[in-house]
Amino acid sequence: MGLVGKTALITGGAQGIGAAISERLARDGAAVAVVDLDGAKAQQISRKLQDAGAGSMAVEINVADAASIADGVAGIVAELGTIAVLVNNAGVYKSTPLNELARDSWDLSLDVMLTGSLLMTQEVTPYMIRAKWGRIINIGSMMGNVAYGEDVAYCTSKSGILGLTRSLAAELAKHNICVNTVCPGNVLTEMLEQTADAIELRDGLEPGSWIKDRAKDIPLGRLGKPDDIANVVSFFCSEDANYITGQSLHVNGGLYQL
Repeated sequence: MGLVGKTALITGGAQGIGAAISERLARDGAAVAVVDLDGAKAQQISRKLQDAGAGSMAVEINVADAASIADGVAGIVAELGTIAVLVNNAGVYKSTPLNELARDSWDLSLDVMLTGSLLMTQEVTPYMIRAKWGRIINIGSMMGNVAYGEDVAYCTSKSGILGLTRSLAAELAKHNICVNTVCPGNVLTEMLEQTADAIELRDGLEPGSWIKDRAKDIPLGRLGKPDDIANVVSFFCSEDANYITGQSLHVNGGLYQL
């Protein structure tokens, strides 16, 4: 219960990895602001946390919109108190072959995952600086370091997260704010299932075959679970990690080894 008395804000916190992080940090004692573009799903997760005894609220925020962020964060602070933990998890994925890549798809990827992480951090860090304590965890990806092709927008966005993390860590260390990145591999979520469906359709594969075959490629023999990522986020939020900043930790079952 190392986060008792602290407020955590998780973007994309209503589904997949984000929902698992919301639930884990609530178990760690934090009051959790479940932030998502899908307000109805955010409400569902927030009510689940409240039913388990945690302080929580749901907030619909578009992380690509600075005004939406400012309004949402002000409401969170008024309701749950000053923000001590920020998890920049909101993300989108769409196959983007180079010569079929539309500008709006490129912009959406960078706006949500890279610029959105910057804007949210700018809004939240003044509270952490005043408190002289903070944790920022950016959710990157194995694909910030390795590409498979036809994923230029996603890979570029996730590579940018690594540079953002290092720069923020160097600047904010004097305020006792630690900034790190967790880089998931293939984690079984709705987004991964949609990606698998698209790959199977594109390549003429049997439905359901990509995920099954992908698990065989992973040294630990299985796809990741959202809780596998949430557990590492919990560690980075803890006092056990108070001398770790500017780092990226890959959580992928050995599929990619840096």
